[in-house]
Amino acid sequence: MIKMNRDEAGSAVLLTIFLAAIIIIVGIAFNWLVKEHVKTAEALKEKAEAMTTAISVFDTLLFAVLTGTLASNRIIVSDSSLLGFDNIPMNNRPLKVRDDITVNVQDTNGKIPVYHGVGIEFARLVKLVDNESNTAVITDSINDWVDSDDIVRPSGAEADYYRGIGMPYTPRNFQMQYLEELLLIRGMSWELYKKIKPYITIFPGTSGFNPATASPVALAASMDISEESRKVLSGYIEKGIDIPDELFYNLTGKRIHGLEYDLFQPSRYLEITVAYGYLKNLYTINAGIGLYPTASAPYAVYYWKEG
Repeated sequence: MIKMNRDEAGSAVLLTIFLAAIIIIVGIAFNWLVKEHVKTAEALKEKAEAMTTAISVFDTLLFAVLTGTLASNRIIVSDSSLLGFDNIPMNNRPLKVRDDITVNVQDTNGKIPVYHGVGIEFARLVKLVDNESNTAVITDSINDWVDSDDIVRPSGAEADYYRGIGMPYTPRNFQMQYLEELLLIRGMSWELYKKIKPYITIFPGTSGFNPATASPVALAASMDISEESRKVLSGYIEKGIDIPDELFYNLTGKRIHGLEYDLFQPSRYLEITVAYGYLKNLYTINAGIGLYPTASAPYAVYYWKEG
């Protein structure tokens, strides 16, 4: 029988403890790694389900829009079994398709357009949401950005201004292509952009302003009316009651009919949002569509963002 002295026995015990510790650490690390892989796989599965469901609902919503009837403030759905309701409001009000899916549709005539440049309505909007901003600088600079010449408006900015402050770009000299482009323009801050974004659109106004699909802020900015008058108009709109022309004129100083464009007419451009998620938002689709046929489809997609 081989006998170990005390030092050898102690070393053997330490070695055993050391090896056991390594095995435990490796086991714990492996267990953590497996759990992380399982979590990642579950997250990917959840994301894939959210994406597939959101796209499916978007396609169904688009079919309902294309086969429905466009009214002043809503789309009358031809088949209520498609989404579970018989009309779709066009004022960006969320509709629940089910507990974890909501859809929003916004008629762009209910917003203030910036595509071709901006005017007094946009200036009033800026004043309404941020009274400290220099509206003259912002509006003149936006109009300088989209016009085709190099003539600087009194408070605007052309190529020399942007070069002078070291910017690696010059004005587009063409219609605006995306809303975020505003952040490149003189006078626009990120804080102001966030405040005005819900009320402006990149789509051109095609048939005038539509109070029936406008938010209270956009309505006040476009119509230049008091809060009291806005509440009266909103009361009629929310109840779906036709507003008498004389009442509308008394409240706004404008005629519903007889302008270059009639009011209360919806655009054929829509901003659509589909959001998936019950307790948290897992997947969202934001798209801008035009209800105009193309060579390959009965509609056109002008922008598409998802994630």
